[in-house]
Formats: sequence, C-alpha cells, structure tokens
Amino acid sequence: MGRIASALPVLIGGPLRFSYRPALTAYRGQLLSGRPEQGTPVHAASFIRERRIVLERELLLSRSLFRLILIHELFHFVWARLGNKLRREYSSLLTVERAQRARGELGESSNAWKVSLGEHDCHDHTLLWRNYVCESFCDTAAWLYAGLKNHESFTLAPRWRERRARWLRDTFASPRGY
Repeated sequence: MGRIASALPVLIGGPLRFSYRPALTAYRGQLLSGRPEQGTPVHAASFIRERRIVLERELLLSRSLFRLILIHELFHFVWARLGNKLRREYSSLLTVERAQRARGELGESSNAWKVSLGEHDCHDHTLLWRNYVCESFCDTAAWLYAGLKNHESFTLAPRWRERRARWLRDTFASPRGY
C-alpha cells in the first residue's frame, strides 16, 4: 500500500483491515464469495463500522484496477467522516453537472447510479441521489489519486473532471479524518 498511500492526500484515522476473497458478488445486502451465479458481481466492499475492506482476489492480477478499487473503497471511509457541509458542497457540484446535462462519470459504480436516477432524483433527500453522490465522490477520488491517465470508465468530460479535481484538492489541502 506504500506507493498508493504516497499519492493520496494526508488522511488521519484508525487502522483498516483488508481481506481478499475470490469472485465477489452482492446479493440482498450481503457480500458473497465464490458464488458467481448469485448476485451482482462487485470488485470490493467496505464495512465502515468494522473498519474493514474486502477486495476481490482477482484484483491482484491488475495493478491499475487494484489501485482504482482500493482508493475508491478507502474514500468510502472518508465520505463517512466528511461532514454534512462538505457532502452538500460536493452534491452541489453534481447538481450543476446534471442541470448542464453533463454525460459520463469517472467510474463504473457512479455511472450505474447516475443512469438509474430519475428526473426528480437530484435532491439530497432521495436515497438514489445520496448513493450516486457517494459513489461519484469515491470514483472521483480514485480517478484523481490512482495515477491512471486513461481507463474505460473515465467518460466524464474534461471540464467537469477539472471542477471535481479542484474541489477535492481544495478540500484535502489539510489533513482529513477517515
């Protein structure tokens, strides 16, 4: 994790536990392993209260995908400690993007949530919107800090990418808890 950590902003928090399992799927609120016929395939899962991350073992075969997924999962812990003010700020960035009809995203999970949004789902009080905002935050952090120039899931236009990157850099200019 040393090379990955050197690219990240300073994050302060307790230790996290990591484990690896083959063929992860999400099924009815549970994380399954080795049962690909059951549930939706996922690369990883975070368990915030337990301070643990489960990663799909196959990620170890792709250094770049491993970096993206690990940073994405780490930022779920950051999101949980970010605070309402900063969460609302980030949500406002996405509200502007939506109003301007920005297409694309910076990761698979945020794109899936974005596609599922209905016309009236761009308010903080809807669960779909809150899930999208969280996944977008985590995918954006992974895009910014993983050090990858290109990936098939980076489909958001450069002008929107830069706005998000500026917000993250400003927000994490000082150490943050996770």
